[in-house]
Amino acid sequence: MRSQGFDEVYHLEGGILKYLETVPEEQSLWDGECFVFDERVSVVHGLDQGKYELCRACRFPLSAQDKQSPHFEQGVSCPHCHDKHTDEQKARYRERQRQTELAQQRHERHIGAQLEAQKAAKAAAKEKARQAALAGQKGK
Repeated sequence: MRSQGFDEVYHLEGGILKYLETVPEEQSLWDGECFVFDERVSVVHGLDQGKYELCRACRFPLSAQDKQSPHFEQGVSCPHCHDKHTDEQKARYRERQRQTELAQQRHERHIGAQLEAQKAAKAAAKEKARQAALAGQKGK
């Protein structure tokens, strides 16, 4: 940002999540929700879960407004991806959604949820490594 002409650039000790966790909302300068790479999708002050959820087809964070779209189908498509998947893919997504709902009715965790958690953990580790690399470059 300094190379772009911004003089007042600061690093949050502990990052945004630590800020949201420790700074009381009434004293905070943060506005909105923070995207996270896990099933919470987004967090707000106190690290409470935000209002967004993931589209299971494209993994785009969805707002309540997105879910009101005629292009939204739970587990299958959203306004961002409704025209990007084949009928065959959508059929697979519908079956995955059906299996997820059946598992919920049995008060069980769908086997795919474990795979989703593993993907999210990999994404979080990749982001952490990227942040560490950036911090290392900053120290040079």
